[in-house]
Amino acid sequence: AFERKLYVIRRRAEQRVRELKLEGGKAFYICSLSSRTIVYKGLLLAHQLPLFYRDLNDPEMVSALALVHQRYSTNTFPTWDLAHPFRFVAHNGEI
Repeated sequence: AFERKLYVIRRRAEQRVRELKLEGGKAFYICSLSSRTIVYKGLLLAHQLPLFYRDLNDPEMVSALALVHQRYSTNTFPTWDLAHPFRFVAHNGEI
């Protein structure tokens, strides 16, 4: 029930930002709003991860799973609006 409430809150926040039609509003994106999972998203290189997400270096941070999706932008310049919006999917482009 709590996860459902967090999902609804996330959806309402995203909808409200769209309704306001703010400059840069299309860039508004909540990667995760969950009490069970953490989703990190970054337009950065792999070696930069610990600089942006310092908890990944914390020895007390424990996880049963870590999934990373990294790719080189071959046909376009890398930008946030072209970054994958997925919260739980990673692939090599050949699904």
